[in-house]
Amino acid sequence: MPRFHRAGSAIFTAMLVCAATAGRATSAPRGVPAPAAPRADRTVGVYYFTGWERPESWWPILANPKVLHPLLGPYDQARVETADWHIKWALDHGVNFFAYDYYTHDGTEMLEGALERSLLRSKYIDRFKFCINWCNHAPWQTMTAEQMRRFADVIVPKYLKHPSCLWLDGKPVVMILSAASFVKNLGVEGARQAFGLLDQRARKAGLPGVRIVSCEGEIVGEQILRDTLAAGVSSFSIYNYPYAGTKITGPGTEAEAPYAALEQEGVNLWKYWGKLTDGRFWPTVMPGWDRRPWCRDKDLLRTGSTPDLFEKQLRNAREHVNRDNIVMIEAWNEWGEGCILEPTLEWGFAYLDKVRTVFCPGAPKHSDPTPRKRGQPNPAFSATLPRETLWTFDRETQGWTSTGTTGFKAEWGALHMAAEHGDPQITSPWTFVPCAEVSALRIRMRVTLTGPAAERTGQLFWDTADRAMSEKSSASFRVQADGTWRTYDIPLTASPRWTGVLQRLRLDPVDTAGAAIDVDSVELVAAAKAR
Repeated sequence: MPRFHRAGSAIFTAMLVCAATAGRATSAPRGVPAPAAPRADRTVGVYYFTGWERPESWWPILANPKVLHPLLGPYDQARVETADWHIKWALDHGVNFFAYDYYTHDGTEMLEGALERSLLRSKYIDRFKFCINWCNHAPWQTMTAEQMRRFADVIVPKYLKHPSCLWLDGKPVVMILSAASFVKNLGVEGARQAFGLLDQRARKAGLPGVRIVSCEGEIVGEQILRDTLAAGVSSFSIYNYPYAGTKITGPGTEAEAPYAALEQEGVNLWKYWGKLTDGRFWPTVMPGWDRRPWCRDKDLLRTGSTPDLFEKQLRNAREHVNRDNIVMIEAWNEWGEGCILEPTLEWGFAYLDKVRTVFCPGAPKHSDPTPRKRGQPNPAFSATLPRETLWTFDRETQGWTSTGTTGFKAEWGALHMAAEHGDPQITSPWTFVPCAEVSALRIRMRVTLTGPAAERTGQLFWDTADRAMSEKSSASFRVQADGTWRTYDIPLTASPRWTGVLQRLRLDPVDTAGAAIDVDSVELVAAAKAR
């Protein structure tokens, strides 16, 4: 079992203390030591997720002691020191390149800070490789030649010409999460022309073209895969396969399955995909799968992941490489999905050490430096979580948002709105309060309907670090729609779902279209204050 689950909350508390003191070094910072990369007999690539450039991105992870937490603390991914440590640790354990999850649409860039301001400015980037993995999540109908042209105009000069860009067969590599979407929208010939625009843009910039790798998220059918090959894709990979061998196809269902089962499921997929793609396939290995930070209890949880089980999958993967000799790992830092290779508080370097063991035979014993060992601060945000218990709306909405309403605003110390339909909603900002400390929610509001006064129904929903909002995580209450200010206390302790750490509230003030709603205050009430 991992160290964290033996020690329980003590380790989690230590993690919060460590992260909260990240900016206070015990001695002068001495920088990140140079990598000492061992010789690897396979090329190991790791998907590198972006999005850790804001402290609030870390809050669902910090709030849940049951999930993995970064050894580097809740780091700022846009800081160069973060990239220095990531590249150092990757190289020291036989990782050759990061496939950077890159988001763009219509020529925009999103979450590029970790690449542009951090990774590519690392003092060790000249020893490391990267490639772009275009996460083209936009609808497949938008995957057009013009979309590809705009993509090419951004990435060719900024990234493909960088000296650390990964090359294969004499060309820079570009991964596209779903290259098949272009085939689906444009057909084989249209997709070939779209991919050709990327190649032409690269050649115009003085490069010898591009090598396109399709990083499909799922099996999309034999014919479209063959069509994608015919359109000019050189190789295939799979980003992940957490649902393989189960009846689950995606988020929305609470379920568990053993991590150990992925060992055989991976082999089955690699063989199948290898056959479908005429051997042009890179196997992917997953260290785990736990989406509780993102989905709480609304997704599959792979239980029982250990470094030894991970090692078995790595050894299987090394026997299923094609002539490119590449093994992919998903991912370095998918913290919201529990698919993590980088060092964690719970396991330390145990998973990374398995990569070195499997792909760097004969590598000598080594030590793993960390900022803490060197008396340096982590490049981390504060681990302090917001903990609001009272909202009075004196000057602003205080982070509350609305849907299904019109005229939503804060004025004269209250929220004001009108119900657009029979399900108006207002949602709180993040607030991480232990449910055990709260016994009721108190709301001072008035609801006004034209015509005779009537009794209506309101409903409160909540989600916690463990459970998503649902009817089971809710409480109903009667509302007097007579235009009179009233205080409503909604008891919470009777609900079996009022446990763990609260994350957000959603208030449905009334169930009637056209109602005028004014909310003067919302308060999480401690047991001693509840009526």
